[in-house]
Amino acid sequence: MKNIQLKYRFLIFILVVLSNHAFSQDFHQRTAKSVEEIIYQKDPNRARAIFNKGYYLVLENLRTNSRTRFYEGDVFRFKTKDDFVFENDIYAINDSSFVVTSLNEVTNRYEYVEIKLNEIERIYKRPKKPLRVNFTTFAPLGYLLFEWAYWGTQPLKSKKLPVAIILTAAQPLMGIISNQFRSKRITENYRIRIFKSL
Repeated sequence: MKNIQLKYRFLIFILVVLSNHAFSQDFHQRTAKSVEEIIYQKDPNRARAIFNKGYYLVLENLRTNSRTRFYEGDVFRFKTKDDFVFENDIYAINDSSFVVTSLNEVTNRYEYVEIKLNEIERIYKRPKKPLRVNFTTFAPLGYLLFEWAYWGTQPLKSKKLPVAIILTAAQPLMGIISNQFRSKRITENYRIRIFKSL
């Protein structure tokens, strides 16, 4: 009986190996990736700087010597000196300005708005986080209810009540603080420029 089971297992193993070999492609028949595909796969930002000929925006932090590039089609978040906030795609970039698509709420249509670099006052690094209150917000207070149901400790008399209140208030508070520190003011140390790929 054991010999029959071993024969079946060996037969199944052979079938699996043969089926994998039948459906796999030989190494010498595979098409090689181009240099452009490899660079896009490893560093998309650098690849676009090399292969996309044209203008692009560069956000520079001179203190940390870091740069962030923005190309046509990227979402760019900023505030102008006229207190208009844009979080839209870059439609086109010229030598001294760029164009974004913006929704006109009066006509309910997208329009093209040209922005000059000296009109930008602030840059937003990420979108504004909405303040959400859900089940996980009240999880610390839920532990007090569990403690009351299981051990009979009243929630208002529990020593963990102050900690639970602080943890419950911390999540919305952290969202508010995160939204306050998501922008950078354009200064001498933090500037935006336009470059052209050669």
